[in-house]
Amino acid sequence: MATQSKIPEWILQCLDQYGNCACGRAITKKLGKDKLLEELEALGYPCTLEILADQKEKAAYPKDGTYILTMKTEDYYTEEDDEDY
Repeated sequence: MATQSKIPEWILQCLDQYGNCACGRAITKKLGKDKLLEELEALGYPCTLEILADQKEKAAYPKDGTYILTMKTEDYYTEEDDEDY
């Protein structure tokens, strides 16, 4: 899959294979959280981003954090839609 995206190919392959990916701090900080999620959405990978870090760390992009992208599923949309009714 050749793309003109700033998203590394290995992230897309990981999302295809597992539905989630530990993408790391470097790519998240380089693009920014919102831009990363927007680019993935545009490529057909609607995701959520969870940053797990020590609660003492207040930085937007903690150095020792774990950055996990998870594909949104049909169940994700259904749960949100159910709350609207």
